[in-house]
Amino acid sequence: MFRNILILLVIFLFTFIAGCSNVEEEKQDLNKSQDKTSEHGSKEIMQNEKYTEMVLDEEGVKNGQVYEENGVVFGALVLEEIVSDERAKELANKYAQELKNEYKNLKVNVQAVRNGENVANITID
Repeated sequence: MFRNILILLVIFLFTFIAGCSNVEEEKQDLNKSQDKTSEHGSKEIMQNEKYTEMVLDEEGVKNGQVYEENGVVFGALVLEEIVSDERAKELANKYAQELKNEYKNLKVNVQAVRNGENVANITID
């Protein structure tokens, strides 16, 4: 009886150790694939400084950024608490139209956020 328990314990320990080594190998493989993605630049983000500056100069905008990523142009506007929903939608629409004129062949998405809540989301294909 003791011998059977000892054999089961050895098998369990062997299985546990083998399983742990596979987890480490999987983590290393995942890190390698992420490094390859970075090397090929498929996740490259290009900020449009001109439009970012324009967004930041708008009254009621406390932070924001305009950038291109993976063939899509994004406008992110972080608004002050006093900005109305109507004004938020006006700003998002304004920049969506301007960005679409600038980037005719790309999809454009502009979002306006106030107090952590998305109050406007405009997408133009």
